[in-house]
Amino acid sequence: MKAEKEFKLRIRKKKIMDKIERVNPSVETKMNHSKKTKRFTFFGRIFLIVIFALVLLFLIFNINYLTPSKMKEHMSAVFSDFGSGNGFPYHFSSDKVLDFFDFSSSDKVILTDNDLIILNSSADPVLSYKHSMANPIARYSRDRILLFDQGSTKAVILNQSGQVLAFPNDDKIIYADICDSGESVIATKSAGNKEEVNVYGFSGKKLMSWEKGEGYIVQSTLSANGNILALAILDTENAVETVNVFTFSVSNAKQRGNTKFQSSSLCGLHFINTNDLAVLCNNKVSILNSKCEVKKEMDLPSVENKQLFCDRNGHIINTYSLYNNGKYVVDVYNVGLKKLYSKECEGEVISVNSDGSSLVTLYNNKTVEVNMIGGKVTYMAKTTTDSAFVFSESKTVYTCANGTVEKIKAKKQ
Repeated sequence: MKAEKEFKLRIRKKKIMDKIERVNPSVETKMNHSKKTKRFTFFGRIFLIVIFALVLLFLIFNINYLTPSKMKEHMSAVFSDFGSGNGFPYHFSSDKVLDFFDFSSSDKVILTDNDLIILNSSADPVLSYKHSMANPIARYSRDRILLFDQGSTKAVILNQSGQVLAFPNDDKIIYADICDSGESVIATKSAGNKEEVNVYGFSGKKLMSWEKGEGYIVQSTLSANGNILALAILDTENAVETVNVFTFSVSNAKQRGNTKFQSSSLCGLHFINTNDLAVLCNNKVSILNSKCEVKKEMDLPSVENKQLFCDRNGHIINTYSLYNNGKYVVDVYNVGLKKLYSKECEGEVISVNSDGSSLVTLYNNKTVEVNMIGGKVTYMAKTTTDSAFVFSESKTVYTCANGTVEKIKAKKQ
């Protein structure tokens, strides 16, 4: 009996062990499957987070284009900008260069008496636009160029993909401008000497119209968001030449304010931020708020200025010869009219430009100097042509004249 019980116990034990052995592989498989599922879920989450971050970055860097029409135009311009050129120097047919500027982060624009050419970073001409204008002037924003014929009727908007808008206009254009959000302003004079200002939206719809009373419109500009219009009107009061500056709300065409500058000649009118306006006159610079109230003001050291302008970061740059003796000084001021930098130039200055962080000076002996605004180190380059236009991207210099765009690396001195 005892042996029989032992035998039965052995059989039962064997059956239990067999069951355990049969169960263990499935448990192990389930465990392995569970680990794989968790691993897949983990990497899936990482992938989704990366995609979300990329989409967020795309939206942040393209926040100005988050409408169907703007995004379509923007992407069309981006794809048009692709292409590989032969690099610099770049040669073109016309010797008469009217303007040369950097555009849309890495492109260069040449305006001649017959063409407007947009070059990408590899000197590929992504756009060659024939304009047939007698007096072409280009004003530009972050991603659009407004080209108009001053004294005639034609005005168009261009980007790398070509013409995107044309303005229906029968009157002669006095001045025009474009802001970063896509709104444009055009001041015109009719055959009956009526002067009018019209503001247009991104798609060309008229947003505002205003008819001038006394005086003559000399300049118009818009704030970066297109909400405020500023006008400069030249008039005479008590036999004294007066520049009258007005601001308007574009949404309802209501005047916000105005102020007068007597015995001054206007050099420029620029919004340096959302609300503040820089009025550049030959003898002083004034910073006005949106109601044309003077916030800051300073006299200039000379009333004969070779160049007086604002750069993209709101710096005010003044180039002048104090005693008109061929020795030039370049002063740089911030939006609060505090002097940030001053440079005594060694030689006759042809042109000065600023990319917002660096200052580039072109001399008549083909020498180019680059200085960081506020910095003490000078970088120098030498051109091969008698250039009339210059700008820099940090320490890389671009010059343009005589049918050639040249790219030079400035070296530390």
